[in-house]
Amino acid sequence: MRNTIRILGVDIDNINIDEAGYITKELIENSNKTCEIIVAPNTEFIMMAQKDKEFFDILRSAKLATPDSVGVMIGGKKQKTPFKQRIPGQAYFRKVLEIGEKEHWTFYLLGGKGDVPKLACENIKKIYPNLNIIGYHEGFFEEDSEEEVIKQINALKPNVLFVAMGAPLQEKWIAKHKNELKVDVAAGQGGTFDYEAGKIKRAPKIIQNLGIEWLWRLILEPSRIFRMIVLPIYLIKITFTKDITKGKFD
Repeated sequence: MRNTIRILGVDIDNINIDEAGYITKELIENSNKTCEIIVAPNTEFIMMAQKDKEFFDILRSAKLATPDSVGVMIGGKKQKTPFKQRIPGQAYFRKVLEIGEKEHWTFYLLGGKGDVPKLACENIKKIYPNLNIIGYHEGFFEEDSEEEVIKQINALKPNVLFVAMGAPLQEKWIAKHKNELKVDVAAGQGGTFDYEAGKIKRAPKIIQNLGIEWLWRLILEPSRIFRMIVLPIYLIKITFTKDITKGKFD
């Protein structure tokens, strides 16, 4: 039985990082290449889902949803059911790699621009030398190349497919091809490949611990200011909405 907290209609697992790894292990062991979807809802995800029924349904149908922002943590506290731990996307990514190295899982990285997935793979292998990354491909390909990319993934049949195209594109891409993809689990990873490739500098530890990595990212990429507008709107919504478990499409 999943232990979830619902915020504006989006179910998020109340787990810590070790439990997230254990659940992923269970999903892989029980999957048999059925492409179970894993998501990492943050404040932006929740607000996007209020305007996008397709995205809302994908988040609700995911087999694992990790709490990936301070806004999500605040949403739990508002219901007097605090989350055990915030699980940033890259922390989850590293946890799965750590377990996967021991369990001999196979990985495929799909996402990032240009040489990002290649550099990410090279840097990851320095940390996890016995990790079995069996393939990678950039995530910004033409639509007529999509079938070939899927064929490549299916020929390799990885246990874990990480998709880093940004939300909601990555989640919609996984859901669209769920019945075609011969993988055990597929997880959206946002900008994780950029961090692993060294294209974006990770926030200092103090900023990570404070849970304001979004501010660090905004400093590095000022154009993200327009995306950040949803943060105060979200806080107003969960403060003044009578039942914050209810989403627009409930």
